[in-house]
Amino acid sequence: MPTPNDAAEPVRIFRNDWSVLQPPEIGSWTPTRTVSVVIPAYNCQESLNLTLASLAHQTYPEELLEVVIADDTSEPPLELPKIRPGNCRIVRVADHSSGWGRANALHVGATNSTGEIIHWLDADMVVFPEHVEAQVRWHHVSDEVVTLGYKRFTTGWSTPEEIAERCAAGTIDALFAHNDTEPHDYVEKIIDDTDQLRAGDHLNFRAHVGATAALTRRMYDETGGLDTTLRLGEDTEFGFRLTQAGAAFVPEPKAGSWHMGPTNMMQRGEQLRRYNRPFLADLMPQPRWLRSVGNRSWKVPLVTAVVRAEGNYELVKTCVDLLLMSDLTDLRVMLVGDWGALSDERMSVLKDPHLDLRLVEATYRHEPRVALVSEAPDDVYPSPYLLRVPTSAGVDANTVRRLVRLADEWQVGLVRVLPPKAASPDNALALWRTAALRRAARCKGPDESWEKAVLSVAGERWVSARDFAVANLSEWAEEDLVSPKPRLVARPTLGNKVSFFGVDTIPVGGARSLALAARFVALRAASGARRRLNNKLGRQPE
Repeated sequence: MPTPNDAAEPVRIFRNDWSVLQPPEIGSWTPTRTVSVVIPAYNCQESLNLTLASLAHQTYPEELLEVVIADDTSEPPLELPKIRPGNCRIVRVADHSSGWGRANALHVGATNSTGEIIHWLDADMVVFPEHVEAQVRWHHVSDEVVTLGYKRFTTGWSTPEEIAERCAAGTIDALFAHNDTEPHDYVEKIIDDTDQLRAGDHLNFRAHVGATAALTRRMYDETGGLDTTLRLGEDTEFGFRLTQAGAAFVPEPKAGSWHMGPTNMMQRGEQLRRYNRPFLADLMPQPRWLRSVGNRSWKVPLVTAVVRAEGNYELVKTCVDLLLMSDLTDLRVMLVGDWGALSDERMSVLKDPHLDLRLVEATYRHEPRVALVSEAPDDVYPSPYLLRVPTSAGVDANTVRRLVRLADEWQVGLVRVLPPKAASPDNALALWRTAALRRAARCKGPDESWEKAVLSVAGERWVSARDFAVANLSEWAEEDLVSPKPRLVARPTLGNKVSFFGVDTIPVGGARSLALAARFVALRAASGARRRLNNKLGRQPE
């Protein structure tokens, strides 16, 4: 997790409303930060020549700008053309990595560059002279932002000489007739529908396209960089993690460019989406439609709950088991305890000074959705939500799902549940948004509480334990501290065959309820059998 900023306090951006930032006007300021334009390239010498010709005429100071081409084992190897920026070099990916693909090339280029700001650019882009300056001026006023350039797609072509001449003359924007080119439709729709992303939500990252975008190296390092194992969809997955890191996305229409030819998604959209979905679903809990199948475990959970394994074994077990029985199954639990205190030395097992802790460890040591950890984390990046659960809090089946829905409806960084019977708010169940925690960490004052810092960047809401069915387990009798019974009863719907489609489910809350539900299902099954028999014999319904 990032440490609070020791320098002058940064401007606090509330959610994604970047309006509070005041970047300098293009052409009327003096840049100070170094920039690395990183271009992944593979067997594309002709289009790369056009890209470099346009970069040779940028308004950003040449002494602060370097261009790094990450050649991903092109055959023949790429070469630097005659018309190119002054500080331009090729990095051979194979010299630094055994991997391959765009994400890997981008990462190699980033780690072998030196700029304080990293500007991604594809090798089939012709950028206007102000393109780099327009984006990186935002990074001179905030380390929080990820800027997004604009592009129009053309099927036309040009030469490096014509590109250079038009850039020098200021007419590159007229290289192609506007009506003969196309915008990046779905990206611009997201931007336009959300007041330039200022009114957008936690899904703003869908507009993140790496063909032209920029961020600080600090932000890149903090997120862990691109996932080099991905062959496709790396822009979207990285955008998701940038969101969890507290980034604010800023579209910059003054960073104009031509994209030479259509994207792969434009040409083979359905095939690419089919390929991407299983990879992205494992890494991205959002958007939720990626994980339409329930009762699955994924690498990155939507919610990570943190519970301290303190006190009575039955209390801890009831608290954790109620969480695991949530109808939001995209959830994991971190169980915090002094697990190192458990030894194998000979002793009377019933006189074990850590008996309750040992019983908890034995209960969950092989539960894949529970991790036994020694310290509570500050956040659960890249999991979008951290749910802090007091051991005394018992949740109902839909509590967690409803809390997430509320957080997304109001786009708040914190939802706190007022404990039952006015118990101490300090011991309240609380849902924290990871993105808000990460952003708060970069601006939080030394004496400022986490709650206040999160409130300043994302807001909060309080709800009642009664409305969200959060019980105070410390008030329960010992005999009531038992794990919940199976919550759902299902019946087949395709005759005698087991069906996983159209299953009727009945909520169950205990042994008596389970018996009643089983009886109800049996009665419905018998009724269905009678109905089918009557239909077969031509009888009227009873």
